[in-house]
Amino acid sequence: MKNTTCLILLVASIAFFANVFGQTSSRREPPKGSLTSGTIDSQFIYLYAISKTQDGIEHVRQANLERIRKNVADSIRALTAEIANLKAKDGDQQAAVDAMTDSVNRLKQELQTAKQEKDSFSFLGIPLQKNLYHLIMWGLVLLLALALAFYIYRYNQSHIVTRNTQKAISELQEEFDQHRKKAMEKEQKLKRQLQDELNRRMG
Repeated sequence: MKNTTCLILLVASIAFFANVFGQTSSRREPPKGSLTSGTIDSQFIYLYAISKTQDGIEHVRQANLERIRKNVADSIRALTAEIANLKAKDGDQQAAVDAMTDSVNRLKQELQTAKQEKDSFSFLGIPLQKNLYHLIMWGLVLLLALALAFYIYRYNQSHIVTRNTQKAISELQEEFDQHRKKAMEKEQKLKRQLQDELNRRMG
């Protein structure tokens, strides 16, 4: 008789709490976000929001985790392609810098040779005074030096962008590894608890 009364009270308590929790969960607003858009961080936040919590353990669907993994891989591929693009531009700019440097050196040599020549001479078939020739040559040297400085500046800016992109890829990879490790730890913990519960019931 006593056992029957306890059993009835237990069943009534379970039904009551199931009803209360069912009403609470039905009133909860659906989480905002998406697994297909937004930043990787916002996608992880949404993944946690749609995961089920039981006994303090997050249950993440394998399909959702695989979607996040693909999104991270796509982001890494896009950043890698951007780095390859920047490296190709770096190569072109380096070639232009080298060509400008060679041009400046040749003009300096020509200028040094011109200083040793006579005051009056012919340049490209046009008779010029030495002072006017020097003015033209130094103007060209200055122009090429300015162009060289501009290309060096652009070259350095490209290196900064490349370093920042590589850093972003490293941070993204590290973030993904941390999230994957946490998910694996939670899954292993859940399996251990499930096994312990099975062992307890069978024992």
